[in-house]
Amino acid sequence: MNKNAIKTRWEEDYNLIESQGLFDEYLEMVLQFGFITIFVAAFPLAPLFALLNNWVEIRLDAQKYVCETRRPVADRAQDIGVWFSILDGMAQLAVISNAFLIAFTSEFLPRLLYQFQYDSNLDGFTDFSLAVSPNGTMNQTCRYRDFRDKEGHYTLFYWHLLAIRLGFVIVFEHVVFGICRLIDFMVPDVPEALEIKIKRERYLAKQALADTDTIMMNDSSDAGEDLEDDDDDNVIDVEVSVNVVISVTSCV
Repeated sequence: MNKNAIKTRWEEDYNLIESQGLFDEYLEMVLQFGFITIFVAAFPLAPLFALLNNWVEIRLDAQKYVCETRRPVADRAQDIGVWFSILDGMAQLAVISNAFLIAFTSEFLPRLLYQFQYDSNLDGFTDFSLAVSPNGTMNQTCRYRDFRDKEGHYTLFYWHLLAIRLGFVIVFEHVVFGICRLIDFMVPDVPEALEIKIKRERYLAKQALADTDTIMMNDSSDAGEDLEDDDDDNVIDVEVSVNVVISVTSCV
């Protein structure tokens, strides 16, 4: 066999690596989506880096599937299956996670409460947010970030702040979920132009089926009429034969 002979395309594809499916690709995207959405409040630049990563990876994956692996067997699918449910669940978890991150790690709510209760210009807020070490615990005075009195107990401001933080989490997730449901309601799953084409295809299919039924009924009617004509001709032939027999008998 001549090794230098030009191979056909299917022979070249047969020598490539067998395709392992898209499970690893889906898993990679789901993990990336989870890390970005759940911890975006802690690292706001994560979506930008993910965009750059996906921009490069889409070309690498194209090179892999076109030039290095065999062509996979096509299989019909209505959607991405269970992966959609996983992404939806992670998106809801991300809303709650970011609400807690904003409420319990940022200075937004403590500053807002301090402005409402003490000073609108935030004068003295830094000193107010630093607690003093309890008496007799250290040789020298130590300041640390917390809302405690000199005995080490939580102040009333802390409990007010905790209630506001929990309320913020509830309000935040309800607002975000409400906006998501509103967008889901306003944006159709199927574009209007595509929906019109789908309805037209269904109408044409029903019309073709109706025409087929009509043609079959007409053929059945024609066959029935032909059968009736044949029966009438047979009756006439029988009557003529009977009359001939009677005439011959009379002559005899």
